[in-house]
Amino acid sequence: MASASDPNTALRSEALDAFLDHVEAFFDADDESQEWSARQAAAAEQLASRPLLPDDVDQLRRLYRLWSMAGQPAQALAAVQQHQPRLLQDLAPSAQRDAAVTLAMMQTDAAEDVDALPEGTYRSVIENAMAAVEQAGDQGDLDRAWRHLARHAHQAQALDLQEQICRKQHQHKSQQADRAHLRAWDDAMLATRLGRIEAAKNNSEAARDLGHYALQKLQRAEAGQDIDTDDWLLLGEDIIALAPDALALHSELTLASLPSNASPAAWRDTRAQLARLAAGSLHQQGALDAAISKGQEGRFALVRDSDDNSSALLIDWLVQAARLPEAAHMCFESSLHSRPGSREAASRQALAQLGESDGAPYWALTLMAAAQDEDLAEFLPADMDADQAFAHYSALVQQQSLNHPMWRLLQGNHLFVQQQYAQALPLLETLAERPQYANGELAYRLFVCRARVAGLASALQSPYIRCDSGSWCYAMGVQLDDDEALMQAIGMEGDELPADWPYDELLRWIKHYYETGQARFEHWFATGQGSYKDGNLHDYSMLCNNLAIKYRYNDENYDGALALHAKGIATSPFAEHYNGIVSTHIDSDNYAQLIAAAEQLWHYSRDNGYSRHSPCDYFPKVAYALYQQDRNVENSIWLERLDEWWSQLDEDEQRSERYDYLRSLLNQLDYYSATHGAEVLPRLQALLPELEQRQNPYLLRRAGDAMQTSGTDPEALKIYQLALACAPVDDPAEREKLQTSVDKLSAQLITTAPDTAGGKAWWKFW
Repeated sequence: MASASDPNTALRSEALDAFLDHVEAFFDADDESQEWSARQAAAAEQLASRPLLPDDVDQLRRLYRLWSMAGQPAQALAAVQQHQPRLLQDLAPSAQRDAAVTLAMMQTDAAEDVDALPEGTYRSVIENAMAAVEQAGDQGDLDRAWRHLARHAHQAQALDLQEQICRKQHQHKSQQADRAHLRAWDDAMLATRLGRIEAAKNNSEAARDLGHYALQKLQRAEAGQDIDTDDWLLLGEDIIALAPDALALHSELTLASLPSNASPAAWRDTRAQLARLAAGSLHQQGALDAAISKGQEGRFALVRDSDDNSSALLIDWLVQAARLPEAAHMCFESSLHSRPGSREAASRQALAQLGESDGAPYWALTLMAAAQDEDLAEFLPADMDADQAFAHYSALVQQQSLNHPMWRLLQGNHLFVQQQYAQALPLLETLAERPQYANGELAYRLFVCRARVAGLASALQSPYIRCDSGSWCYAMGVQLDDDEALMQAIGMEGDELPADWPYDELLRWIKHYYETGQARFEHWFATGQGSYKDGNLHDYSMLCNNLAIKYRYNDENYDGALALHAKGIATSPFAEHYNGIVSTHIDSDNYAQLIAAAEQLWHYSRDNGYSRHSPCDYFPKVAYALYQQDRNVENSIWLERLDEWWSQLDEDEQRSERYDYLRSLLNQLDYYSATHGAEVLPRLQALLPELEQRQNPYLLRRAGDAMQTSGTDPEALKIYQLALACAPVDDPAEREKLQTSVDKLSAQLITTAPDTAGGKAWWKFW
């Protein structure tokens, strides 16, 4: 019998699993002793060292994955093709169809990565995969499978296969009953995909017709079809690329799709996105200056953006148009503020244009700033580290423009990082001359320098540092609002804030930045004019929330706080706004409005998630409001909600939240007992042993209140007496409340029933 140790014997079953475990260890993420390429070579050598015979699809998948990780896609492809027929034949029909799709997808991925694949092989693999998907029937995620194959057909430049796949995917979607409300969207999507295929065939007229057809599908969607503004924007790029003459109508219909109650922020955000689409279309048509002008209208940091691609495009277009000074300024801005997407484009252009006088010294300034950004290390000269590159480009800037303001700014930032605050301060003060460059980090560093050099009190009496952007003002306010971090930043020692910490003066600065940021954002909403960082709607919403807290907590400006929360919800809703509205109504004793606000907070948190949702903080106030509004019967709903929240906590959370839960529950039971004492008493009796054990005077007092309201005065008196006995002497307010309750209730009890408890615990009064 052949031994597994024999290199000519095929490994299978448990021996193969052990062997694959051994190979997989080459890719252990914690092992830094070898370069990745060396690990790949070692793994490939092991995998090729002997025959391997997987017993099932899972083992084949492991083998395929390891060949792929070893950088050998041809071997991965060969392994699947070799073993697939044998492994599939023993499976039941349903499992066979499912496995066939999985293995077909693995083959397409491997074939894509093989460098010297014979002509037609990649296409053949895709066709086989298409057949496997069709044979699968309704099994598995067919939409995902067709999307996967569509990408491969595009990569293989197989236009006919692309068309077949698009139509098959659309057919599959049209048969899904739960997509009935998306028929118009699916039809429009198919039209744009087919249009791109026609454009790739240079059939411009057919491509244009399909673009118009897609537009019509959205425009003429029947009632009940789910088409909103985001859908118009999402398909807009393809529609306009296929049919540039549809630009005006698409923009008109997109704006018309906004809800009638859409906020000014939503309108402006949509217009900025439309401006980007228009810019791309104009550039495609060769109208370069018009594209740049329109692109500037859309060059704002929008919530939807994953990077600053809008600036990256404009930088390239400005260079194409030989508008080098403008391009150089934009490059410096992108590099200084380290904007992903455009900072890389800026560094590439700066390197290419470094010898040009047009735009100098901003090309060198761009690279000087890039040298301070570790994410741009690839653009450093090969023979220099970051400090050397910074010094090199610094000297070049000095040659081109001695002591340029932006050179001073970069030098000041460099000295700040080196903790040379006195030397950095006058250089960072350059921001006063150029507030358009005062991002939140640089402005904060200037403030810290002022405090380090002259003291915090002096810094707070100095002029505000102007930040020409809503998001920058928001960032500045947030940083100044973090007392502990500020104390550390300015070099103060200790774990606690000093007694003379300037809360009021800091509040003045914080409110200044929040209010200035609010004005910057709202100016952009109204006019479309502003700086790049005026466009982030979520930053605006968070700013509104933070400023509302200051208005409510520090100024007791409750109307102002509510107005800010309303603006935040209209722009970019999140749970903190609903929580803030509840807190504002509580702080202003506005119980008439509290109930509806609490309903909104409860449902929003449950539907959208809110990690900091704390029902115990507001449920007692809601219970009181319901009691005051003669709606006490509704307290049963809020008791159910409290129990629902409690039941969803894990054991650790329940342990940490138990006191707050009991506090809320007892308050709610007290108010509810005024009209539903019979329902409350059983819950109270169940709680009393735990309350006696806890010996917490507040919880006992509230239990006594509920017991008294329920009409069981003798038992309530016993609870009050126990609470008074365990109330600490250093809490005179609690002791006074308890003593008052004891005295008042004792006076009401003219006669005291004899003790007939028969040795039962005092709380067992049934």
